[in-house]
Amino acid sequence: MSIFTIGSNARVHAHMMMVNHRWWKPFIKQTHDPQAVQQAQLERILTFQAQTAFGKKHRLNRLRGYHEFRLGVPIHTYEDLRPYLQAQEDRKELQLNGEQPVSYALTSGTTGKPKLIPILNRTNQMLRHYQLLSTYAQYRGIPKIFQGKMLVIAGQEVEGFLENGTPYGSMSGMLAAALPSVLQAKRFLPKAIHGVTEYQQKYLYLAAWALSEPDLSVVATANPSTFLKLLEMGRQHFFQIVEQLVLSRKNSSDGVAPFPRPTRRRLRYLQSFIGHEKELTVETLWPRLQAVVTWTGGSCGVLIPTLKSRLPEKTRIVEMGYLSSEFLGSLNVNAQTNQCIPTFHENFFEFVEQADWDADRPNPVTLEQLEIDKRYYVLVTTMNGLYRYFMNDLIEVTGWFNRTPSIRFVQKGKGVTNLTGEKLYEFHVMDAVQVIQQAYQTTVDFYVMLADPLTSQYTLYLEHPPLDFFVGHKLEQQMGKTNVEFQTKRASGRLQPLRVVSLRPGTGEAYKIHCLQQGQRDAQFKVVRLQYAKDCSFNFQNYARD
Repeated sequence: MSIFTIGSNARVHAHMMMVNHRWWKPFIKQTHDPQAVQQAQLERILTFQAQTAFGKKHRLNRLRGYHEFRLGVPIHTYEDLRPYLQAQEDRKELQLNGEQPVSYALTSGTTGKPKLIPILNRTNQMLRHYQLLSTYAQYRGIPKIFQGKMLVIAGQEVEGFLENGTPYGSMSGMLAAALPSVLQAKRFLPKAIHGVTEYQQKYLYLAAWALSEPDLSVVATANPSTFLKLLEMGRQHFFQIVEQLVLSRKNSSDGVAPFPRPTRRRLRYLQSFIGHEKELTVETLWPRLQAVVTWTGGSCGVLIPTLKSRLPEKTRIVEMGYLSSEFLGSLNVNAQTNQCIPTFHENFFEFVEQADWDADRPNPVTLEQLEIDKRYYVLVTTMNGLYRYFMNDLIEVTGWFNRTPSIRFVQKGKGVTNLTGEKLYEFHVMDAVQVIQQAYQTTVDFYVMLADPLTSQYTLYLEHPPLDFFVGHKLEQQMGKTNVEFQTKRASGRLQPLRVVSLRPGTGEAYKIHCLQQGQRDAQFKVVRLQYAKDCSFNFQNYARD
């Protein structure tokens, strides 16, 4: 270990001790009375936004407490707020926000139009505060997590500019930019990689940079598929990458997306594996890797067993938290157990039980009314202009941290279908596939179920060799156990038997590339495991095994 590394680690330790004293301990104190914090936060938001066009229309300055707020402000979607945002940008007036946005977080919208989420100066302060708490919790749970280099794979903080010059970018890029300076110094990916738009080439560069760094102690990427793809590219193109690394030591970079220039010692080590690529493992390449910080819930959870099988036992998989472009929804307060609590100190929360929302009788409850093991949809009110905003996200309450409930992300609300009244959710499908994997002692990394109203039939597409004739029946049995209506509709014949189609290797990768070409973003890419057939433009039948 170099003197520079020892010095940088001492600075990290000093920084973390300061965070503990100044920010972490006061935050933990708040978890003992989160409802008082929520009431104060709602008052701050209403005061801040009172003089906006939205605030005047809904008389925010006259609302006292949650009850009046709930009566005075309806539940909103993004499309309800879009006209305010457009007018705000066009006229530079305070339509939705108490101060003019300095940038926007860009994300996909349900109508085909992208959503622009306002980023205020105080939003950027909140992102920095969130990263202080988040990285301290990681350091507290895994003391060696920041001793080496950090591989942070995120989007761009600035991706472009609106017509009036206001920048927009990805929330993952903004979060990465909000990391404390002592940790920024440990990142090593060049910004030029963001300029590479060709999918395979970008991952080739990512793999090259990762392979060139022996002192890697943490990987951070929102989607576990990103790191798995990097590992796959590193193994498949290992000889080509090492050849390029040799050349990069001799030649200057091309200035577009340069290959790294590893030390001679690292290069000799990599060269020793040429012809022995099967010996390449995460442990042999990065023996000091302490953690992979990523999403573990929802559709990303399907890949966690595969990721775990690639990692040495000592390397932890740390939940990144319930995060979105709209807001940062939860904070992981324990990197060992992945216990996440709502960001009650920054946002005001309401929750609607899943059954109530599905029955079109929303009856919101507040944080202290949540019950363990129940699932809720999330409504959030934020400082940056989202008011009783329906996130279309389903969370589950998992326990308590002091007097604050802990939550986990279950799925996007759109991962639900209803052909004959069965209301099948994405998690029903995921649970069934998990049971099948255990029963057949196998792993399925990619699958999608499509619902066809014309035939009243579900089709499950699996990237896996055919299992046996009974797999469809076993899947139906499991879905029936967790969804009685599905079982009833199948027994009555209103739902046709489940079709199971085995897909050729590489289908999942082809599907991802297709989605990226349709406008999805790599950093935000998630597989929706349950969809209507009409909403899926990818032709799985072209990839069916013969």
